[in-house]
Amino acid sequence: MARKARTWKGARTPQALKRDRQALRRQAVNKRTKSEAKTLVQRANSIALGRVEGDGPAAVLAAISALDKAAEKGILHPNNAARRKSRLMAKANAAHLLDGAQAEGTGTARRKSTATKTAQRKKVAVAKASKAAAARAADRPRTAAGKAKVAVTRASRESAAARKRAKSETVPEADGGGETPAEG
Repeated sequence: MARKARTWKGARTPQALKRDRQALRRQAVNKRTKSEAKTLVQRANSIALGRVEGDGPAAVLAAISALDKAAEKGILHPNNAARRKSRLMAKANAAHLLDGAQAEGTGTARRKSTATKTAQRKKVAVAKASKAAAARAADRPRTAAGKAKVAVTRASRESAAARKRAKSETVPEADGGGETPAEG
């Protein structure tokens, strides 16, 4: 007489059944936190890419805070949260979202010493050299992520240039340098 194969593959003991119930409850709680973090990151990304208007620095800070909280609670792995923050910051920096926020944050300007200025010049020189090397190596095939990063950088530069042009076009009218229709 052949035995019938077991069809139930789930938990059988009371302890295992309780663990399943706990896992379902935790999953529901964790899903909310994870979803909120993803939504905030998407909002900040869309602001950085210029798809949506909004307060860029506030959106980036909210997204980073949500990712940190999720990593602290164990909902996201810390490396996963760090990777998402890194990608977000790369886009925010390419779009110059945080440039104004950093300028506003520094209330009193400190004088830089000569050593600090020299170190800053060296940093700039190294950055320019690495940028030039990257430009020379542009003919190498890129990964999809690399291509996307280049597209984001290019789009953000173009939008920043357009904002700068628009700002420079409106400045002469504000200080009264041009003719007004009433004078002509």
